[in-house]
Amino acid sequence: MGANNSKIRRKSSENNYQILSTEQLSATSPGETDTNKFKYIEGRRFHNWPDIHYDLPNDEVEIDRLHLEHFLIRDVWQSNFSSPIHEQLLSGCNALDVGCGPGAWCLDMATTYKNSKFYGLDISPIFPTEIKPKNTIFQECQILDGIPHKDQTFDFCHMRFMFPSFDENQWRTYVIKEVGRVLKSGGYLEISEYKLCENCGPVLKRLLDLRSEMMTNIGRNPNIASLLGEFMGDTELFEEINYDEKIIETGSWGGKLGEVARDDIFTRMHAIKPALMNHIKYSGLGITSEDYDRMMSQCIDEFNEYKTYFVTCRWYGKKL
Repeated sequence: MGANNSKIRRKSSENNYQILSTEQLSATSPGETDTNKFKYIEGRRFHNWPDIHYDLPNDEVEIDRLHLEHFLIRDVWQSNFSSPIHEQLLSGCNALDVGCGPGAWCLDMATTYKNSKFYGLDISPIFPTEIKPKNTIFQECQILDGIPHKDQTFDFCHMRFMFPSFDENQWRTYVIKEVGRVLKSGGYLEISEYKLCENCGPVLKRLLDLRSEMMTNIGRNPNIASLLGEFMGDTELFEEINYDEKIIETGSWGGKLGEVARDDIFTRMHAIKPALMNHIKYSGLGITSEDYDRMMSQCIDEFNEYKTYFVTCRWYGKKL
């Protein structure tokens, strides 16, 4: 790891934030967009950027899942972030969410921190464009083409669950550096990822192994979450690099949050079905669409039988 990594330490966040109402969420649905931006596979809508590999769709079903996932993560952590940026957000600053999806994080943060401005960037224009807080700005952007902002524009930069978006070399040599470029000295970068699935039953493990194999085949590192602190240190842009993690108990054995986590994972695994079935087809594994659905149903029972849980982590550091 880089020289700064000797300063990595664990720290817990104690912030609490309000939950957006159903009415607020429904008001964030995107309007009609240019259909050339999308392609359809087995009834699901995906982005249509050439040479970009991303196995999750961007349709209304996925937008709903991402909103659900946002509040799940917020409630598990009891915060929307771990960086010590609360007071600055209260007084007013500029924050950037890289890979904002439908904008759930920005919308929630903008409701809490009304004196700050929240900018969201995403390759897919599925964020709200009209009905949204005045202190939010969303923009379609392919991050690998560069972030369309000047150096040292933002006080806080946030990224979450971007593992499928970049290969390891892009993370290591470009992505973190580019986000660091637009971050002010003394500002914080925070990156959240899923790290591990523990106590998987045999069916879920097989499906997750297949996805890991598929992602590896297109250059993605399924273990990228464990490397992000090292990559931040290697840029020589950050100090005080911190790490924290939480477990997400998955299934009714984990109570209400466990049930939400179960629904999130179940919907996510159905969302990646078109891409994964294509991988299965060319791997000659003989798993049919009906087999896949049956395996997903079996996973529901496995969650409780094996006490399955996922590990989610946050890396955050201060720019020199």
